[in-house]
Amino acid sequence: MELKRSLNTFDSISLLFSSMVGSGIFFTSGFLLKETGNAWIVLICWGLGGFLALCGSITYAYAARLLPFAGGDYVYLKVAYSPVLAFMSGWSSLLTNFSACISVLALAFGKYILILFPSLPNWSSETLRVLGVDLQISSATVIGVFPILFFSVLNFFGIKSAVLVQNLFAVIKIVGLVLFIVLGFLIGNSNWTFLFSNPMPNFLDSTSYSKILIGIVPVSFSYLGWNMITYLAEEVKSPERNLVRSAVTACFMVTGLYLALNILFLVSAPSNELSGKDGIGAIAFERLFGTDLSILTTGFITWVILGSLSAILIGGSRVYFAMARDGAFIESFAKVHAKYRSPYVAIFFQASIAILFLCVKEIESLLYMITCSILILSCLTAATPFRFEKLGYVSDYKIPFYPWPIFFYIFANLAVMLILFIEKPVNAIWGLSITLSAIPVYYGIQYRNNVLQKQTELVS
Repeated sequence: MELKRSLNTFDSISLLFSSMVGSGIFFTSGFLLKETGNAWIVLICWGLGGFLALCGSITYAYAARLLPFAGGDYVYLKVAYSPVLAFMSGWSSLLTNFSACISVLALAFGKYILILFPSLPNWSSETLRVLGVDLQISSATVIGVFPILFFSVLNFFGIKSAVLVQNLFAVIKIVGLVLFIVLGFLIGNSNWTFLFSNPMPNFLDSTSYSKILIGIVPVSFSYLGWNMITYLAEEVKSPERNLVRSAVTACFMVTGLYLALNILFLVSAPSNELSGKDGIGAIAFERLFGTDLSILTTGFITWVILGSLSAILIGGSRVYFAMARDGAFIESFAKVHAKYRSPYVAIFFQASIAILFLCVKEIESLLYMITCSILILSCLTAATPFRFEKLGYVSDYKIPFYPWPIFFYIFANLAVMLILFIEKPVNAIWGLSITLSAIPVYYGIQYRNNVLQKQTELVS
């Protein structure tokens, strides 16, 4: 079954923008200040994260132009390398890249709802530690289930209806963030000495580089979504033109926005008051405009989170659909609704996995686990242009400054992975284990398919 090409350039940019700009920008810098201890390193991390996303987007565009089908990395790895590596990518998407990202956003949504409505019961169960990961059910967990189910049902009714709602989220999100930045600098209680009182990093000291690399890990999560359009390539109109244009435009928009927002955060309060805080965005708003309007920023952040969650739900299901269509996953995942043309089985299965991930207690733990799992195979995906050239595939798209963006993207990912295994070994091992667990699952599915095929042949 094929999906319908319904997304124009605006839809594509809107989807990418909403995918990339989620809850991460409102809590990541608090973690960064705690991990790095320096506001300038925080800004360097956000700048490098944007450059890394741009390098990744123009590199992935090569494969997307050659293979404009649903599935993204899964499709590229299958053609360039092998079905096993492709399955590992899809398996990681199911268990971490998409499902866990959705859970992070849903948990953040739950926490902000409790802030907006303090009269709601706020409870949490006892913590259960399993293989180094803390599990807990709380009020935020229960609240987080609702947006996952709502947007999954919305996606069931087709890509066009889902994207129409997505565009509404994106437009209000852009207008709100730009207003926050402009008003914050013009009339807010900003104080530039909060930023300039931080000493400049000493780049002769190797610890500065390790801090930057560990800082890029949560930043990379906040930029996740720059490749979202590749998962929906089969539903994009004129993919040879719109895929590259929308990806590059969204990367520049988001990087500029993130840098401006972080500068505003850092001039709103002393670094020690922001360090380690979950809601750095809400704290900055209160310091800039006072507590009387704090409900506005909390409500807006909740809106931003919902827009990002909706976009990621759209993209992730297409990976499992592509896997099933190839016969590499559960057959029913390849079903497309006769009327709405949506991969509805894949959509609701993804929702189920995301709801299970809501039980992970610490958002920070999920961040590191997600990032490690993603980086393992994204390096191979980034190298696919070299493989495609060797295999004789010719594209009319030329990667700018080829091959340096590919080299930078791969080197940065490998460096971040190394630091991650050193600094956060439990989370890194979880991410690696989830990725490698795809191998026995893949061969188990292949064995089952072979048995069924032989049975069919015997019957016929």
